[in-house]
Amino acid sequence: MSSYQTGQIIEARCTRCRDVTGHNIMACVDGVPVKVECRACGSVHKYAAPVQRAPERREKAVRIKAGSDRGTAVEAAVKRSAAAEQVRAAAAPKPVSKSEQKAVMKAEQAEKDWKAVVDRIAAEPVPYAMDASFSLGTLVMHPVFGLGAVVELLPPDKMDVLFREGPKRLRCALEK
Repeated sequence: MSSYQTGQIIEARCTRCRDVTGHNIMACVDGVPVKVECRACGSVHKYAAPVQRAPERREKAVRIKAGSDRGTAVEAAVKRSAAAEQVRAAAAPKPVSKSEQKAVMKAEQAEKDWKAVVDRIAAEPVPYAMDASFSLGTLVMHPVFGLGAVVELLPPDKMDVLFREGPKRLRCALEK
């Protein structure tokens, strides 16, 4: 491992630029940089080594048994690797992140709330227009968001409408 010194210029991952850029070493401990300054944006942060890319996997050499044809052996190896790849893809389900789980739960809750509100109102939907006036509990048919219900009026010229994908704040003329 090479030894670094304060003031030396090295490449590091910048936490602000989010890229590998040139950095000045600001502090070292036992020859290892701990604090660096980005030469591009000027931010001072902990040293983060440039990301090392994993070496590309080389294909295995095709073994040809004595007395067999090379073309047949290569074809069989390609079929085996394709089958193994299909098995790996089928066996490894994609992990779902917590943020994706939260987004799905939020969408399901919005859908449930929307259904509850729309089912309570038995009136015909009114087409949405910015210059029209609406009252609380009115069903609104929006050209983009679809069917929604007015859940809150916000003077002087706004209203909250609950649509299938969630609440939206729309412009309107309030009743006097």
